[in-house]
Amino acid sequence: MLGVLLSLAAALGFGGSAVLARVGLQYVSPVTGTLVSLLVGIVITTTLALVLHFDEIWALTAIAFGWFLLVGVLNYPLGRLLNFNSVSKIGVARATPVVGASPLFAAALAVTIGGETMTWTIFVGTLAIVGGIALIVSQK
Repeated sequence: MLGVLLSLAAALGFGGSAVLARVGLQYVSPVTGTLVSLLVGIVITTTLALVLHFDEIWALTAIAFGWFLLVGVLNYPLGRLLNFNSVSKIGVARATPVVGASPLFAAALAVTIGGETMTWTIFVGTLAIVGGIALIVSQK
């Protein structure tokens, strides 16, 4: 249950940040918005990580560090820049649902790379999310 609550809190955070980004992007370019949000995020995340999990960080294996390094490159600078550009060009209401197609990619990668099992409930739930996104985006 805690995992579901944390997921919902993350969804609220991502949804709210998309709206805040849209407001901010009225005054700066997506590149500048990405830079500012990354710098603030780095300070907060680094501080919390070092204070709360210092020993775990120094105990990371090279393989684990490499995976997190890849996540850091794909998710934060690249993902945020692409997201901010899409929000700037087509708005939050259309860009965010498209970005919301990430469960489809996450489920596929979890099975192919992460060794997870695709159950029928996960499969149907993922298709429902993607189908809903397609309906939202196709409306004019």
